[in-house]
Amino acid sequence: ALGSPTPHLKALNLWGNRICDRGAALLAGAFETNFGLQFLGLGRNLVTHVGLAALCKPLGVTVISDKHEGDRLIKTMKEQLKNREKMLKAPPPPKKDASGRERYAPEMYVATCEDCKHPETNQPYWLYTRNLALKTLVLEHNPITDAAAVRRLL
Repeated sequence: ALGSPTPHLKALNLWGNRICDRGAALLAGAFETNFGLQFLGLGRNLVTHVGLAALCKPLGVTVISDKHEGDRLIKTMKEQLKNREKMLKAPPPPKKDASGRERYAPEMYVATCEDCKHPETNQPYWLYTRNLALKTLVLEHNPITDAAAVRRLL
């Protein structure tokens, strides 16, 4: 379901499907192109702290200290913003389901990359923010046992 961009998908419940860390990493890869998913249920699976870390990697804010990578991201964001502006000027007609109701379609997503400087060392760094649509990630009844690894993700 998440292999290609699916903007109409808001919730995905994969409760009790024996999904392991490798499966969690594959789901995490889908977060790179799917920005409308708001709920992911992975309860009663086989996800450990390793799979949780993979799921969290493409979400939220990442600190980047490499200037080349920061500049590359800023250039990419500017191109995406231009494309977004074009889409907003002439949006496609809303898609409808079989009943004739308009389907959910999230606004075109563009990640952000903000220039910053460390207050003490004056070294530049960039805050790369992406895919903040996911509001709920359910992982109850999974063998996540490394509390220190989970705390590092917060």
